[in-house]
Amino acid sequence: MSQVLTYPCSQCGAKLEYSPGTTVLKCPYCGHETPIVAPTTTVDELDIQQYLDKAHLDTALEKDQVLHCTQCAAEFTVPATQEAARCPFCGSDVVIPAAPEDRIVPNGLLPFQIDQRVARSKYQGWVSSRFWAPNDLKKLALAHHGIAGIYIPYWTYDSQTSTEYTGMRGEHYYETESYTDSDGNRQTREVQRTAWYPASGSVDVPFDDILVLGSDHLPSMYAQAMSSWKLEGLVPYEPAYLSGFQAMRYSLDLATCWDTAKHMMISTIDQAIRSDIGGDEQQITSKNTVYFDVTFKHVLLPIWSGAYRYRGKSWRFLVNGQTGEVRGEAPVSVWKVLIAVLLGLLVMGGIAYVYLKSRH
Repeated sequence: MSQVLTYPCSQCGAKLEYSPGTTVLKCPYCGHETPIVAPTTTVDELDIQQYLDKAHLDTALEKDQVLHCTQCAAEFTVPATQEAARCPFCGSDVVIPAAPEDRIVPNGLLPFQIDQRVARSKYQGWVSSRFWAPNDLKKLALAHHGIAGIYIPYWTYDSQTSTEYTGMRGEHYYETESYTDSDGNRQTREVQRTAWYPASGSVDVPFDDILVLGSDHLPSMYAQAMSSWKLEGLVPYEPAYLSGFQAMRYSLDLATCWDTAKHMMISTIDQAIRSDIGGDEQQITSKNTVYFDVTFKHVLLPIWSGAYRYRGKSWRFLVNGQTGEVRGEAPVSVWKVLIAVLLGLLVMGGIAYVYLKSRH
């Protein structure tokens, strides 16, 4: 085990905690502040092939002990002096030490910019904006809810791509067509047709900072969907920013998430191919993409994670610790849905009545 890093307050001896939105550690008891020494390193892009070819020891996170939740299987770090912790993701108290593994060290992080009070306010505003949510849920949102600050593992990927493709280019033209209308009269109209021509070529598309969630222990539809990250705020990994928070370890490795990143690139590459084919319509029949100059970063991003229970069911939510963006789930009021359906049927019935009456 590496030497444990602690940050005692020089005034009262209590443990200093990182103060969101600042570059200082602050004592939660006496309020004394200590500046965080800025790292001399930079958040560099790393060559992916070098890291896929050999193992790299995760020496940074070994300074804290790693706990494994027996309920949801999440792994997260706590200070080595802490013997137990509640899982920040499912609330379980059943946690055990995790077996040590060789892991890639984070080389950057986004420090928390909003504190717990602001995060809870963002969540309450989000719940209040849910039109279909039960009214009593909105009242419940004003009550105190447990919410934990967690640094979540992500991978970012940069890549140059070159794609050779074959396809078809569709060009519209119009023909005059004769027809008989409902009154028996002969009429003409212009009908759109499409002529198809073979197409082939290649497109070069660069990608920068494709962001992939590095854990399958979070609701990925929320964590991966967060879109407001400002990655220009990344700073070199510095353990002081983790003081007072927990850090989740990745469960999806570099290679697995690289496959995910390539899948995320497909729509952009297809769009470039269609633009290159031209015409009015396009069909892609085959393509082969080569990825080169691929680099990555392993970064920790700040998320406030919380959950609440409503009528016997647990509902989870996440708040972006940098921007305040909220992603989560909320129950739907059955009564509101029924009323909306009934109103819709009444409106449709009224329209049908007016139409039928006008016909007579």
